[in-house]
Amino acid sequence: MNRYLQLFFSLLKMVSVPLLNFMTLFLGIKFYGKENWGEFISISIWIFFMAFMSKWSGQNYLSKEFNKNTSTYLSIFYSNILERCVLLLPSIALFFIFPFQEALSAVILLILLFIYNSYEALIVYNQKFQFQFLAEITGMIIIFIGFVVFPVFSLTTIFYVLSVSYLVKICMLLVTFKHSFEKINISFSFMNLAHTFPFFLIGFSGWLASKCDIYVVSIFFSKKELSEYQILISFFLMLQAIPAYLILPVNKHLFRLSQISIKKIKKKLALIALPIIVLSSLFIWFVITFFIKIQFSFLIYFFATLSTIPTFFYLVDMMQLYKKNKEKIIMKLSFVTASLNLIMLFLLTPNFRILGVIISICIAQWLYLFFIKKENKK
Repeated sequence: MNRYLQLFFSLLKMVSVPLLNFMTLFLGIKFYGKENWGEFISISIWIFFMAFMSKWSGQNYLSKEFNKNTSTYLSIFYSNILERCVLLLPSIALFFIFPFQEALSAVILLILLFIYNSYEALIVYNQKFQFQFLAEITGMIIIFIGFVVFPVFSLTTIFYVLSVSYLVKICMLLVTFKHSFEKINISFSFMNLAHTFPFFLIGFSGWLASKCDIYVVSIFFSKKELSEYQILISFFLMLQAIPAYLILPVNKHLFRLSQISIKKIKKKLALIALPIIVLSSLFIWFVITFFIKIQFSFLIYFFATLSTIPTFFYLVDMMQLYKKNKEKIIMKLSFVTASLNLIMLFLLTPNFRILGVIISICIAQWLYLFFIKKENKK
């Protein structure tokens, strides 16, 4: 597949993955109301937190290992899945917190999330973006049908609908890859989990910086406010994710590119950043105001837009730090930024509500840009 097709399908993937999350949110609110869906959000965020924890070392570690061991990358991949299975054991606690049926449906969803998320590394390495796009579209259709068939709100039912969606997507990916397991040697070692702990800390610090807001607002906001905030932040997270997916076609080779090639990529991202951000923000305002019928102030949109700019300018620098084996530096910078973000969230959210959350996120993003740029110049 040529580079233009790779870029096209990476853009489709960029749209489809966060769009699935947004469409699930939008359909959930439309079918079940803001209050009921706010209840689902307040519980599902902990399921997705456990799914994140079980990703452990994440895609960055596997990408490096795949490039160093091209002939045995499948053995590394499936061994990594087996080793990470032990990280799902804390989900047993759900059976002591929720009724049995709710806990069972939540655990099933978590396991399927774990499997589907694991295939992200293979999709990127093999450049199979078009097949993931088809899987995501299929998942959207299944969720919509599920909400139509089961119009009465029930946490258990929603968990099962989402589970069916992920199961179908997993099956589609398995058919796509068609691995010969005879050539795969699967091993298990707790030492590998310990060895990849720095990669986990990097991912965890990044998660704190980008996801901790929803856990903080779930403390202070009503279920209705929580649903409205989730609508707003989902839009801007999709916008913030654009640069990451724009470089997906070259992500596989980024560790081997020359400084001249990397500078060209940075320049191209910088040139397209403002047009994309401005036009996308106007589109977000239009859809939320006139289609979804939620009113947010100008300041909320202004700071939300401002918070999406840094990603376009620090992403490649961050990848360069990975290339220089400075994972620990990234981890420290991410934890500092995330800690400052958490402090600001607890200080600003009670009095300024959604505006306080958005300002906190905006300041944290610009601080992270400053830290990353400064470190990469050393």
